[in-house]
Amino acid sequence: MIKLVQRDLLSCEAIVRRMPNGELLMVGQCGDVTEPAPKNRVYVWHSLDDGKTWSPRTLIAPEDGRAVYQTEVSVIDNEIRVYLTFHSGKFCQNTHAVYVSRDNGYTWTDEGALPHLDGFYFIRGLVREGNKHILPYQLYDIEKQTSERLASENKYLWDAGLDVVRSGVLLSNDNGKTYVRSTQEATLPLKDAEGKLKFVWSEPTITRLSDGRLAMLLRFDYTGRLCVSYSSDDGMTWSKPEQTEIPNPTNKVKLMDTGDGRIALIHTPNPKHGMSNRTPLELWISDDDMKTWSEKISIWDLDGWISYPDGFIENGVLYLAVEFNRHDVYFIKQKVI
Repeated sequence: MIKLVQRDLLSCEAIVRRMPNGELLMVGQCGDVTEPAPKNRVYVWHSLDDGKTWSPRTLIAPEDGRAVYQTEVSVIDNEIRVYLTFHSGKFCQNTHAVYVSRDNGYTWTDEGALPHLDGFYFIRGLVREGNKHILPYQLYDIEKQTSERLASENKYLWDAGLDVVRSGVLLSNDNGKTYVRSTQEATLPLKDAEGKLKFVWSEPTITRLSDGRLAMLLRFDYTGRLCVSYSSDDGMTWSKPEQTEIPNPTNKVKLMDTGDGRIALIHTPNPKHGMSNRTPLELWISDDDMKTWSEKISIWDLDGWISYPDGFIENGVLYLAVEFNRHDVYFIKQKVI
């Protein structure tokens, strides 16, 4: 099943999750003509029939004139958490908040920002192991004063001339009530060897390996490949990122639990740089801790930009939200295992 959910002048980073009551919830950014931009907003859609039809969109946060972006939707028992970034329209003057629903995504409350993170950051896909939560982040060390100055000059976050993007985790052992932050993060440079700006969205995604380590895949723009970093202490410290042989055209990827002990990766395995090369969409499955990929399943093979896939595998079925050509949000449901 491939179903069009939304068409707008801009559609970005849709995420689909199963709700506690069995419904599907999709969260995504729409509005304006590019991203970031002042009229970017985050909406939610509901499906009561497992993705066949979707409700009209509704705003998740009250309108206050600021641009809004979301990067993760976590389902924790009967609580749904959406991690929002509010900003000037150019990722400056940023604030962060966790919006929480306890009625399957119909009403939301602002429960404040996560602890231990300052600057500009995005939260990525939660790995949950019972009461243990491993919540990845990508962080840019921009000071508030610099962010305010850039906004006054009508500039973007990347005009701050930052040196690195930091990727780590917030770790909780009490079901997300309290957290500690990585003490040693995986860092990627934001400039090339000559000092030229090379801004990177690292977009970390994490899985547990059979030997107990955590593996973090990182997008590393301009290289044509993903990088990987490892942790032997549940994410408190991370190794120096190494380049993998996994192709990536500068696109978000997502590691998923197959439910049978294997590792699944949804991505667009194209080594050519640039958004126009975000195709085809494939699901790769590994049974040896990502050393090799025993299955490579075609999900969607189109000419166009297939961007930011995110979803889950349930009983061998892939549930996926994806943006196409930066205008359309699609829902995909496909038997894969």
